[in-house]
Amino acid sequence: MVQEGAEPARQAARSAAAILGQPFEWTAIHQDTVRALTTDTYSDMLRRTQEAVRTAGAFYRACRAAARHDLPLLAADRPRALAGARALADRLAATYRLDHVVYRGGTRMPVRAWAEAALLTRAAVASNAGTLAVAREHGISHVEVSDGYDCGWTSHPDPDKAVRTLRTVEDAAEWPISHPRCTRAFGLRPDAEGM
Repeated sequence: MVQEGAEPARQAARSAAAILGQPFEWTAIHQDTVRALTTDTYSDMLRRTQEAVRTAGAFYRACRAAARHDLPLLAADRPRALAGARALADRLAATYRLDHVVYRGGTRMPVRAWAEAALLTRAAVASNAGTLAVAREHGISHVEVSDGYDCGWTSHPDPDKAVRTLRTVEDAAEWPISHPRCTRAFGLRPDAEGM
């Protein structure tokens, strides 16, 4: 049985023999050469794959550490979240030399955009959770939604537009944002009781 990848080697050997004006026959020497190349290539690919897995693992651990340390600090200060996201992205890109994060479906996202979306999302969720906690603490049942004019309640294209609507605290807790980078914020409406 001829090994996979042997055909290009066979054609190259046939061409070399033709240049010399010699007959060509696929022999054990040729098969051994292909076997050695295959083994060497496999070993090289395995090393490169292991290095990629090691780098990805280190990047994953760095992201988790950032999530534990940086995200809560930045989420508490929503206006500074974007600058913090850029600093995090720059640090991760410089340390791991990765310029894209690849999602499960194969979508490639630049590291900076990924970090900005992650931090802005967490900052918005944290800020809104704080507002809703105060609402619950003081028995306020409704909040007014501040959001982009085109932003839907459950997703950006949702026809139920969120901006300037009154929502119950429970509904707001279920949908603190509708998409990454969402600018949604809640304002307390104690005057809306019974509406």
